[in-house]
Amino acid sequence: MPIGEILLVREALDPWVLTQTIQDQPGTRMRLVSLLISRALIDTDEGSLALSAQSQYPGAMERHLEKRDPAVADTISPEVARRWIVLPIGRSRRGGLVVVARDPTPLLAASLEHMIKGQVELAVAPAVLLERLVRSIYGELDVDPAPAVAFPQTRSGSISELRLDEEEIRPGAPRTVSRVLLDTSPALPDRKAVRSITKELDGTISQIDRAINRTSAEQHAMTFTSLRWHASLLMTVGQGALLGRRGHGAKLGTVDAIILPIDVPSILQIAYTTRSATAIVPAGSVQGRLSELLGNAKAPAAAPILVNGEPVAVIAVGDASTHELKNPLATLAALADALGSAYERLPH
Repeated sequence: MPIGEILLVREALDPWVLTQTIQDQPGTRMRLVSLLISRALIDTDEGSLALSAQSQYPGAMERHLEKRDPAVADTISPEVARRWIVLPIGRSRRGGLVVVARDPTPLLAASLEHMIKGQVELAVAPAVLLERLVRSIYGELDVDPAPAVAFPQTRSGSISELRLDEEEIRPGAPRTVSRVLLDTSPALPDRKAVRSITKELDGTISQIDRAINRTSAEQHAMTFTSLRWHASLLMTVGQGALLGRRGHGAKLGTVDAIILPIDVPSILQIAYTTRSATAIVPAGSVQGRLSELLGNAKAPAAAPILVNGEPVAVIAVGDASTHELKNPLATLAALADALGSAYERLPH
């Protein structure tokens, strides 16, 4: 079953969004799931579950990869890891090596078992996530990661006998590697709903740190602001002015049509010139216009996004939409710092 159909069946995204992404895919040289993740249209766990449903191998969730056992990384050589895009993450209850693969197949499992002289139990994860991990642990990849490899519809006998859960799983049903890993492996707790804004901010910053392009990083940041402030506006520096890029709020209208001067007093100008977050609101027509755009904000704030110490963008917010936001300025500053770090490492 095509991965796009699986995502639609799972109601992971809108059909129009899927169609548009498929149309864009040829020019990106990315696999569909990876492209959707990079555009923040699905999360990595949803991608893993869809790949599990398609390949019939268990999916490795983010928590499994984050809590992987570093002691097993040397069980396969860097050359093999880079060539086949595989990553050992722990030991199974039966003593086998649990290996996450970009393209799991019975032949890959057999080859790895021959190399390590032991049992291998494969799992699957989105290419965009696994390639980055393999690159960070073993070095630059040896092959072009773009071409996709079709998953087999059936497995060899040794693989078909593998039981990962207590109950029989029907073919094509997604599952994870949680139960195959040893209880003595690093803790792999289920994610719980997080209500603390501090923890939610940490999670957003972590997502920004893992983003593979600026668009994805900005989407994570603006999703956070949309849940904490009545309005927000991200503006980039260009041609001696501030140009609207992203935002939310009832008064904003078409964001990319917003252009504000950079040399006229406003909270944006203060953040830009001082290179620090500010809640100082100067008088003037530009500030009046900005406050109106931010929902007639009474207590706006702004923070610069710095690349190599120079402001390349400014993010502004209106009044907080939740009483749980105790320190809006510090929260906004942390978000801007994360975007600055993402901008430094990611292409335009």
